[in-house]
Amino acid sequence: MRILVIDDEVVIRKGLIKLLGMIAFNDLIIEEAKNGEEALQKMKMNKPDLLVTDINMPVLNGLDFIDRVRETYSDIEIVILTGFAEFEYVQRALRNSVTDYLLKPISQQKLEEVISRILLKDPARWISKIGMNDVRKIKETAQNLAKSAIAENKMELEHTFKKWQEYCEKCGFSLHEIKRLMGQVQLFYQSEFYQTLNYYPSSFLSSINQKATTITQLFDLWFKSLLEHMEFISEQKSPKNKRIVEEVLHYISENFQDPNLSIKKIADHCGVTTAYLSTIYRKVMKKPLTQYIIEYRLEQAKERLKEDYKTKINLIAEECGFGDYPYFSKIFKKNIGISPLEYREKVT
Repeated sequence: MRILVIDDEVVIRKGLIKLLGMIAFNDLIIEEAKNGEEALQKMKMNKPDLLVTDINMPVLNGLDFIDRVRETYSDIEIVILTGFAEFEYVQRALRNSVTDYLLKPISQQKLEEVISRILLKDPARWISKIGMNDVRKIKETAQNLAKSAIAENKMELEHTFKKWQEYCEKCGFSLHEIKRLMGQVQLFYQSEFYQTLNYYPSSFLSSINQKATTITQLFDLWFKSLLEHMEFISEQKSPKNKRIVEEVLHYISENFQDPNLSIKKIADHCGVTTAYLSTIYRKVMKKPLTQYIIEYRLEQAKERLKEDYKTKINLIAEECGFGDYPYFSKIFKKNIGISPLEYREKVT
């Protein structure tokens, strides 16, 4: 990927180039120009894939420069740099098919998000010239790794990664070649996350490539980073899961008397699927949701039997959500150890 950075301020231009260099995309070539006119001259020699340009510049300002670019090139991605005071110019720039914009001051995170959006619109466009079999293998591997990480399935993650490692070893790729291929894997990996969760994972390729001096070390560092990312995903999801479980507990306490109370009803109330609800409830509470409903109803029935010795036991069972008295009696004895009648006689 070839990027041309255009800004008349040397400090900003050099700082932006440094930030771009940290994104860790393979085969990245970054050039610079101090104004629009110089940029046009450089583009005649080497057409860039992406322009990152300031708006206010001498000789040829950013907006006029973009107009000139679009007269000749329709497929170049363009990102403009702007301050809040210049924000009205963004509208004109957007009319000229500007891809995105960055508000100053520019942070590494914001820059990476913008570049990621560009890359992930069409990941195949940025894949190096490698065989189609490799491309298919890269895409399949990255998608399976991402799906395993999202599902927090460590076993499947490890299985997929080992298959990829074996493939690279069988093909006899060198350390340099594997580093380049891993860059493509990461791009598709990020793409899968964006399509599934609308979330861009941070790049961890740069630090790995710098540290790894052998193929074994490269794969070890990669797998460690994938596990750390999966743990991060789990931590991010946990608060949401706990909130859902708390909502479930509250809903059950308010509706346990309903004999038709079901996991589907609870899931619909919480806005999630029954499968998802069952999974996260078991993960957080360490027991099935159906078991908790039974236990909660039994606790309510025990309290009623202890405090209300006049109401018939079958009516208490109904009022606690047990529509079938023989079932209530059976489940009560199984969990408490004695029948409802024996329990009442014992506690009253």
